[in-house]
Amino acid sequence: MIISTIAQLKAALGGIQQEMNWSAFEPFIRQAEKVYIIPAIGEEFYDELAELTTPNAKQTKLLEWLRIAVAEYADLLGGMRLFMHTSNAGKQVPQMPNMGPPAKWMTVTAIKQAIAKADLALESALQYLEKHKADFPTWSESEAYTIDHSLFLASATELTKYFPAAKDSRRLYLSLRNYIATAQEFFLAPLVGDAQFAVWINRMADDNITPTAQEAQAWKLARYALAHQAFAESIPYLNINEDWRLVSETDGIVNEGILDAARRQEMLTNCQAKAEEYKNRLLNYINSVASATVFPEYFTNIYVAPKAPRATSIPNDPSNPYFAF
Repeated sequence: MIISTIAQLKAALGGIQQEMNWSAFEPFIRQAEKVYIIPAIGEEFYDELAELTTPNAKQTKLLEWLRIAVAEYADLLGGMRLFMHTSNAGKQVPQMPNMGPPAKWMTVTAIKQAIAKADLALESALQYLEKHKADFPTWSESEAYTIDHSLFLASATELTKYFPAAKDSRRLYLSLRNYIATAQEFFLAPLVGDAQFAVWINRMADDNITPTAQEAQAWKLARYALAHQAFAESIPYLNINEDWRLVSETDGIVNEGILDAARRQEMLTNCQAKAEEYKNRLLNYINSVASATVFPEYFTNIYVAPKAPRATSIPNDPSNPYFAF
């Protein structure tokens, strides 16, 4: 495990004033690592980190971020379970001398802070891995890396770069990842052709390939288009959970209203317009540079040479007589 002692958990969380038993927190730490960490970094790399006894400097820095993420996710997963006692009599809230249950606003704030800190720490760990990928070959050669990098938007950081409203949210990125994959297949691939699309995907997923200047520019425009297209496709389903119910938590945990129809329509219209704009910019760019050597798959199968502009006036010809009106 990335966190394997109470001391490590306390150091990652901070501000712990009371006793904490490992047996009470270990299940939530295991859940946090399985649910959030392993899908992000891959099981092979997770196993490598969990087995380290004397990590080097870069591994130590990475583990610092990951332990913060694990601790905050574990606190999120176990907070309400630990707040109540569970027994054969069901759920009970303990009443201890000089102790009282936290106010609702404290619970709401604690949950939001745990989510924000956990997301930030995990995304920071992924940024660190990208920056130092040569030092972490198990990760860069893993299936998790290949799956993520088969997407034009491979992380919350990358999504935020092209769609700032994402605000580096790991949870938002995960909720949009399938929409990104769908937009790639049905929005981008038909635009550039299946052959060119396949070449781009393979080159993006290969850590040993440096994109050409033309590829870098085309991929940038494609990412802008895909980010807005993916979010536009998700907008009709905002605030709807897996049971097809509108989500609006009020007295229970969170006081937030659902997104109203007018605001959804405004966001949808804006995102669709941006997606169309960047799609056209992408097409204009690749049409301007495509050749037998630059994007050859597109040039061979999709590219159509622009027609010569039609004349807008009749050329002067001295042999033609003038007409009098």
